[in-house]
Amino acid sequence: MEISKDNQALLVIDMQNGLLQKNVYNKQELIDNVNSLLDYSHKENMIVILIRHTNTSFSKENSVEWQLSDELVVSDSDILMNKSHSSIFKEKEFISLLKERNISSVVITGLVSNGCIQAACLDAKKLNFSVVLISDGHSTFHKDGEAVVSYWNTFLEKEDIQLISTAEFKS
Repeated sequence: MEISKDNQALLVIDMQNGLLQKNVYNKQELIDNVNSLLDYSHKENMIVILIRHTNTSFSKENSVEWQLSDELVVSDSDILMNKSHSSIFKEKEFISLLKERNISSVVITGLVSNGCIQAACLDAKKLNFSVVLISDGHSTFHKDGEAVVSYWNTFLEKEDIQLISTAEFKS
């Protein structure tokens, strides 16, 4: 599947120690797929934005839980953004960054399917961004992880979110 990388950014949402310490469905596959997307995006000179959820309870700024996972293969050129809302698209600084970089399309991956991932997809669509969700690049720590991921893939595709796998994105 051919997707233009022009004006497109990879958003890696909430791949933080605190969330990855939970019982994440298909955790290693998620980490492997996110790293594959990061590697590909770096080689293609795509803009990569690493997003951290920040709050006063489980994800306090500068805490170990708040830090991005050491398992991620990040680059010095990646942009770090913090958010305090479930959707990164509610952060004014983030929207300004996308406008400055002429980003019109976002590729979304990370945690959690039934929280920040679905919120980002739906808000991006409302703001007229082209949205690609990596079908095997998001997960949850819900007890029925497989069903939750499947539900959100189906629901978001019906909302006009383009759904593709890690392999399809890289082809």
